[in-house]
Amino acid sequence: MKRLAVFLLIISSGFCQAKTIEIQSFIFPPYIMLSEQGKPEGIIVELIQQSFEKLDVEADFEISNWARAFAKVKSHQSQGLIPTMRTADREAYFYYPDTPFLLLDQHLIAQGSWQGNRFSGDYAELNDYRIGKVRNARISPDFDKALSEQVFEVEKHNSVEGLVKSLLRGRLDMIATDSRQAQLVATQEDQEESIKLIKPALGQVPVYLAFSKQQVEPEFVERFNQQLKLLLEQGALDKLEAKYLY
Repeated sequence: MKRLAVFLLIISSGFCQAKTIEIQSFIFPPYIMLSEQGKPEGIIVELIQQSFEKLDVEADFEISNWARAFAKVKSHQSQGLIPTMRTADREAYFYYPDTPFLLLDQHLIAQGSWQGNRFSGDYAELNDYRIGKVRNARISPDFDKALSEQVFEVEKHNSVEGLVKSLLRGRLDMIATDSRQAQLVATQEDQEESIKLIKPALGQVPVYLAFSKQQVEPEFVERFNQQLKLLLEQGALDKLEAKYLY
């Protein structure tokens, strides 16, 4: 577990508030990772750092696991949680900026030699193939519903890395997962041209940085939202994708 702590002063819009901005997170490549030196890095990490830098704030991360990260921010022992989805029940504890960092693009992904590149939407067709997904991962409402109704079967893996490697080695015909995560693993294996995204995307899931309602002022959340929105409009996400994925 990597823990950093920095004390900072936030002054804006007539309010003055002493803060320790501590962000709870977990390993989620290529969005959140640890470098060889043990420092947080990744697409989302850099977007937070760039946004906070413009606000004269340093972003600091405690990397553990989802259950611990969620519990610490929900109980207001820490200030931020990333990555998280925005749900009505979580809004009782968290402030969410209006702007998500990005959309997780859930795709069917095949080997690069796969004939064709589109999915008709008929999930019964998938029963003819060896399909894999990460255990307990949600893909999209339609995909998850069809799977629960046993319209097709899947082979469950414990990680995206293992899932993609099984596809690359021909043990699976297709996988269902986030496209950026799959691209990272394929690139690390020097086989970035060996996977093919089947269109259209099965679903897109917005990812947010949530702030504790007892630890962070709503004025700061709004300032952060405006800065993140500006960075995205200036193409920051595209630059970070190029850095980490290609």
